[in-house]
Amino acid sequence: MSEPGDSYRKLIIDRLKDVAQKNKQISIFYSNYSKLAEQVEKSMNNVPARSNGSVQGSEELACLRNEMSELYREKCQNDQMLINANHKITDLEKKTAAMVIERDKLGQVSKTICAKYAHTEVELQRIKTDNDQLNDERIALVAAVNMLTKQKLDMENDRINFLNKIRELNEQKIDCMNAEVDLQERRRSLKVQEQILSAVQDVSKDEKVAAMLNATAETNSKGNLLLGDSVPSHVEFSLECEVGEVNDVHWLNEDTFATAGSDRMIKVWKWDGYGGSTKINTLTGSNAAFTRIDYTAERLHLIASSNDKNIRVWDLKSSRLLSTLSGHADQVLCVKYYQAHTAVSGSADRIVKIWDLQNERCSRSIFPGSKVLDVATNMCGSPSLFVTGHYDKKLRFWDGRSSEAVKVIEMAGKITSINVSLSGEEILISTRDDTITLMDLRSFQTVHCYSAENYRTSSDTSQVVFSAGNEYVAAGSANGGIFIWNKNSTKLEKSLPTRTEHSIFSLSWNPTGCGLLSSGKQKAVVLCK
Repeated sequence: MSEPGDSYRKLIIDRLKDVAQKNKQISIFYSNYSKLAEQVEKSMNNVPARSNGSVQGSEELACLRNEMSELYREKCQNDQMLINANHKITDLEKKTAAMVIERDKLGQVSKTICAKYAHTEVELQRIKTDNDQLNDERIALVAAVNMLTKQKLDMENDRINFLNKIRELNEQKIDCMNAEVDLQERRRSLKVQEQILSAVQDVSKDEKVAAMLNATAETNSKGNLLLGDSVPSHVEFSLECEVGEVNDVHWLNEDTFATAGSDRMIKVWKWDGYGGSTKINTLTGSNAAFTRIDYTAERLHLIASSNDKNIRVWDLKSSRLLSTLSGHADQVLCVKYYQAHTAVSGSADRIVKIWDLQNERCSRSIFPGSKVLDVATNMCGSPSLFVTGHYDKKLRFWDGRSSEAVKVIEMAGKITSINVSLSGEEILISTRDDTITLMDLRSFQTVHCYSAENYRTSSDTSQVVFSAGNEYVAAGSANGGIFIWNKNSTKLEKSLPTRTEHSIFSLSWNPTGCGLLSSGKQKAVVLCK
């Protein structure tokens, strides 16, 4: 392939040759004319001046002069053409030089483009190789995805079958639990009837009952006994716990109670009946303060919720920690025994969990969408029913077999406490608007409301309780007082000052109906009798 500069040079040379060819005859004629002019001048010099020449010579001379003039004119034209041709040649040479420079630049650009082209060819070849490899991998992945999709469908079918089997087994388990609960209730009723019959037949031989009757007689002398439950009138004793707040207190039986609080220990105390108490057991294992405690009907096991996000179960006889239940993401604010071998808990993480205590795992999680401040179980109308109180002022009723609330009731304030009556037909609800509501579970209707001039709900987790005989309602106030109302008439029967001005968090009425324990922000536990 020829270079662009060579073609321009060849073109210019060809054009110069054409010009030279055209001017060749003129050059020959001009040369001949010069020779003829020299001959004429020589001849004229040789002719004598005197003889003016012949007529023929004059004519020839005139002709020659005319021819010479014509030749001069043509010469001038040819000279002008030659000058123009020279100018054109100069212009063409300048253009040729510029084109050569442009050619060199274009040559450099061409080399750069060729290098890029070669690099692009290499890169394209590499990309084609990678593309082929990726295509092979894609085909292999598509085959693997198809196989996994088939396996997923098979596993999904197996999961559905397993879920159906689990559902059937859960239904069978729930039926067994319900039957066991009914059996336990019948046994408990029979045991109570036997104890009542034995006490009626031989009261004089039961020293404990005699002591209780004597104590009741003393209470009667002050006029506060109302059909089985006695309204406390004074502080019997004040028990100093070791550290901080006492968040919960519970009677385990008529002379034994347990306390739990910020000292990360649950302490079991024995009351001697004469104003004294002795610590008989200490349950440990928590990494933070305890919030609530509960115990089985047989008083064999005790369960407690804690601010360390865990729930723990102890054997009361051996003081051995049986299990630690983990799963909540925030403080566990409440826990209650539910059906046989199960418990239900509520947390600040806005989740309610049902626990299988035998297998030490969570069997169901329910998401109410609000912080759970308290939970209550043992509703005789439906053994699977339980209720939770929430920060968003709503009371939610749940069936343990479903993830949706059976019923939702909105209260006037945040719900701090829920307490179920012994019959399981009524519940007490404490709210932050300084009122206590009695609700009938059979109709979900409000029966009574309780309030007092100086009563103030002490905290978001303060508790209210029924009396042992279901005749009174008691609540602790933010100013350290205990308020007791008649359940049916809503009359304020007693406003009992304690030996502290600190908030009262928890109350527990003695199973005999005589004696009310209170605990709160101060480290003391007070028994009012």
